[in-house]
Amino acid sequence: MTAKLRLPAGGTALLAGFCFLAAATAAPDLPKDSTKKAVAADTAALKDKIDDIAADPAKGRGKARTAKALALTLAVYGDDATKGQAAKVLIALDKKDYKGAADAAKGLASPAADPAALKGLDGKFDLEDVMSPFRPARSGGLNIEKDIKDGTKGAGKLDPKDAELIGARTAALAEYTLKLPNDKAKTNDKTTTNWERWAKDMGATSKDLTDEAAKGDKADQKKLLILLKKLDASCSNCHNDFRD
Repeated sequence: MTAKLRLPAGGTALLAGFCFLAAATAAPDLPKDSTKKAVAADTAALKDKIDDIAADPAKGRGKARTAKALALTLAVYGDDATKGQAAKVLIALDKKDYKGAADAAKGLASPAADPAALKGLDGKFDLEDVMSPFRPARSGGLNIEKDIKDGTKGAGKLDPKDAELIGARTAALAEYTLKLPNDKAKTNDKTTTNWERWAKDMGATSKDLTDEAAKGDKADQKKLLILLKKLDASCSNCHNDFRD
């Protein structure tokens, strides 16, 4: 899937949806401490991905998509300044301007709000970018899908810190997934409804996972396991319906 995927109404609707996310103070409504941790983790991961891409651009396609996704998650749960700076990173990545992306990523240490950069994101990302963090690290991803599946096996105590980051990232990515139905999902009203259902389930379960994991040592291990299984089921159901 290489074509950029848009909402049925076109790029204007996608931009409107993104601007809503960018303007929201918490979309989705995650614990403040969780978003701070996620911003720190995503900023560090983004810089690492860009460094890897710059070192070997020819092998950096998967990493570039994941870097774009990390910029998108920052544009969901970052503050206004972080959102604007993250948008600059993504725009540079879309141009394959890796030096510019690296410079913009460094700016995340002391970002400045830039509404114009947010408006410039229209058409600069697609569903494949959004899904890239779920891929294995060997393909440039962040191992999210594997981590979710490993967590469902119930082999040992789940680390709430890991579950919290998985929850925050998937909650943010679900916001974009909802607005980027693929061609199969746009076949008819029923398929579109199913796409929206799974994406909303993904977002709601991810939020619940983040909320519980944010309790740290007091998190209910049984509940974390149940939520990870539910999240895995949402992803699997969507894949069964819509993955080629």
